[in-house]
Amino acid sequence: MAVLRLSGSVGTGSSKKGIPHNETADITKVRDRLVELGYTGISGVTNGKDKKFVKTIKLVQCIFKAHSKLDTGDGRVDLHGTTHKWLAAQNAPGWVNMTGKAGIGWKSAKFDHGNSWTTSWMHNRICAAGIWYRGKAFMQGVSDAPPLWIRDCSPEFGGKARGHKSHQTGIDVDMRLPLLPPDTNSFDQLKGYDYDKRFYRAAALLQVEAIKLAMNTKYIFFNDPEFIKKRLSTRQKNHSEHYHIRIKPPARIEGMYM
Repeated sequence: MAVLRLSGSVGTGSSKKGIPHNETADITKVRDRLVELGYTGISGVTNGKDKKFVKTIKLVQCIFKAHSKLDTGDGRVDLHGTTHKWLAAQNAPGWVNMTGKAGIGWKSAKFDHGNSWTTSWMHNRICAAGIWYRGKAFMQGVSDAPPLWIRDCSPEFGGKARGHKSHQTGIDVDMRLPLLPPDTNSFDQLKGYDYDKRFYRAAALLQVEAIKLAMNTKYIFFNDPEFIKKRLSTRQKNHSEHYHIRIKPPARIEGMYM
């Protein structure tokens, strides 16, 4: 079980109601917990008001508040407050580099813009969706089913993602469309509504069904009329050549946050 025992608050601001603020031991505990979760860019921090440290706390706050942009949070861990509870949670949002990763039914494409980082929540749900997808493909006789191709996630430290308005907090992911044999292992990006004759529509339908079933999605943006008619996706400008998935936070599984 995760444990995060603090004597006071950490991060921005100052002491409230006489509660200690930015005590050295508390800064170390919060920093080490964040590093343990995968936010390794703040491993050398010793100042509770360090810009990277505060930004990382804000990133975690945006994640559990389901904000797709790094636009909320006070960068502060209040004693026994929501951020403290989430950092101590058994399912606290970790931070994962997807470069070179693959699993049953999915693999990472080349990250052209360096947006290769995501939450542990997203990583776990991609793994679950890949398993469901492979099972569905087997049961329905969809041969040579291409994997879910992870195309773009978020930047290493969160925040503005090149080429995207969202994708800032690890709760968004883009996936490329599947192609028919013999091009199933190609990472070509199909454009527009006609997609040419290589679009593996049967596999795409199974993929989105599996995503919807396994990933606890808030949105699936994909502009193909058939998918929209089946209520598998929602129309969004500039989403005709890939799926854009945004996930919801899970219910918090409490850890020790005394």
